Amino acid sequence: MKASKFLMILTPVLLCLTLLMACTSETPAGSETQAATEALTTAPTETVTEAPTEAPTEAPTEAPTETPTEAPTEAPTEAPTEAPTEAPTETPTEAPTETPTEMPTEVPTEAETEPEETETAMPRFDYFEEEIGTHVTLDKSAYTSMTHKLPASLQITDEDVQSYIRHLVFQEREATNGNTKVTDQALKLGDTAYIYYRGTIDGVEFEGGSNMEETAPYGLGLGSGSFIPGFEDGLVGVIPNQTSKESPAEVHVTFPEDYTAELAGKEAIFYVVVEYAIQYTLPEYNREFVENVLEYESEKIHVTDKSFLTEFEEYLKALLEEQNKEYVDSAKTDALWTYLTETAVCTNLPQMELNYYKTLYTNELLSAYDYYKSYYGEDFLKAYPTIGDFAVYYMGFEKGADWEEELDKITESMVKKDMIVHAIAEWENMETVTDEEFEAEIQYWIEYYGPYNVTREDILKNIGEDYLRESAFATKMYDYLMGNCTFEYEEA
Repeated sequence: MKASKFLMILTPVLLCLTLLMACTSETPAGSETQAATEALTTAPTETVTEAPTEAPTEAPTEAPTETPTEAPTEAPTEAPTEAPTEAPTETPTEAPTETPTEMPTEVPTEAETEPEETETAMPRFDYFEEEIGTHVTLDKSAYTSMTHKLPASLQITDEDVQSYIRHLVFQEREATNGNTKVTDQALKLGDTAYIYYRGTIDGVEFEGGSNMEETAPYGLGLGSGSFIPGFEDGLVGVIPNQTSKESPAEVHVTFPEDYTAELAGKEAIFYVVVEYAIQYTLPEYNREFVENVLEYESEKIHVTDKSFLTEFEEYLKALLEEQNKEYVDSAKTDALWTYLTETAVCTNLPQMELNYYKTLYTNELLSAYDYYKSYYGEDFLKAYPTIGDFAVYYMGFEKGADWEEELDKITESMVKKDMIVHAIAEWENMETVTDEEFEAEIQYWIEYYGPYNVTREDILKNIGEDYLRESAFATKMYDYLMGNCTFEYEEA
C-alpha cells in the first residue's frame, strides 16, 4: 500500500514522520496522576471501528511542491479531508510527557506562525542525470534475495486474540453494588481498584513508577489491560483493608521486551496500597455473548458452540492483523533499509543532498521547539531548557545523545537510501517510467479525489507530470525490492 513506501525517496513530510515514530509510545500528561502511571501503562486495545468515509472538503488546486515518496498499488480506503493546495507540512500531535496541559491536535505550519515571505526551494541533486551506480558497491545477490527478521511482538498470536476477547468482555462489565466502596473483600477481575503504588528495580525507585505522593488514588480496572502484563492479575485476591503504606501488597512483574529502552525486559516489584474497590461483574464469554452483545453474525450454520466461537476468534485474529498491518509494513521497510544501508558501500555522497536533508530536519526541529515553547511557556522550558534537550525527545534519540551527531547520521542515511535506489534502478534498467506505470499513478489520484469526479486532465494540471513520474518510479522500485524479500518473525 502507498503508506508503506514512505522511505523510498523521502519528502519533508515523511522524513519528519519517520523521526517521530520513536516518540509515539509517549502520551501527553493530562494530569499528575496520568503522568505517574506512565511507566506502567500499555497502549489500550481499541474496539475495531470502520474507516472514516468523510469526503475531501475541496478539490486539488495546484501541484505539491515536493517529490513524492511513493505511489499507490491500490485505491485508498479513506477519503482525504482536504486537497493538496501546497506542500504538506505534517506536525507532531503529541506534547512532551513532562508538560501538564493537553496538546493541540496539530502544530501551525510555518506559514501560520511567521510573516509571509517568498520561499526559495532548496536545490536538489538530480539522480537521474548522474551515473549513481559508479558510487555504490552492492552485490546483485545482496538485493535480489533477502531474508529479514521482524520483531516477535508484531506477530498476532492466539494469546493476543484471547487478550482482546478479555478486553471486549471487560467493556461489558456491570456494577455489582453501584458505587459502594468495598474494603473487606478480595479483588477480582472486573473490579476497579483504587490504588497507590511505588515501583522499584533492584530495590531502586525509577522515574514514572510511583503515585504515592498523589492526593487521590489511581482507579485501575482489573482486566482492562491498561497496565503492563502481570500487574492487574497480581492484584487479584488482595483485600484492600489489609494493605497500607507500612504493609503494601507486592506485585512482581517483568516489563515487556518492546517497552522503553530504560525498562525493557527488566524485573520490577511494585508495592501497592489498595484504598478501596468498586465491584463489577463480568459477563461470561460464550456464544450468546458474542451473538447478542457483540452482535457478531456468522454466515455459516454452526451445529456446536465451539465451532461458532472458533470462527469468531479466527475473525478477530484477521481483524487484529489488519489493524497491525501498518506497523508490520513499517517494520518491513525499516528492516529492508537497515540491511541495504549497512551492506552497500556508498562514496561521494552529494553534498547538495546532505545539506538539503540537514536543513529540512533542523527547520522542522526549530519550528516545533518555538511552537511548543509559545504554547506551554515556562512549563515547557523547565522540561526542555535548550533545543538540544528537546531534540532528544522530539527525534526519539536516547537520553544523553549528541543530537547534532545523531542528526548527521540520519541525514547521511537518507542520502545513502536515495543513492542505493537509483543505483539499483540503473543496474536493472528500471529508471524509465513506462506509460502503463504513469497511467496507474494518475488513476490512483483520480480515485483518491473520487468525490470530485476529477478527470485525468485535472490530475495532470494540478499535481504535475514530474511529481507523478517520481511517484511512479518510487512505487516500482519499492515493489521490486520488497518482492525480493522474505520476512520471518523472531522467536518470542
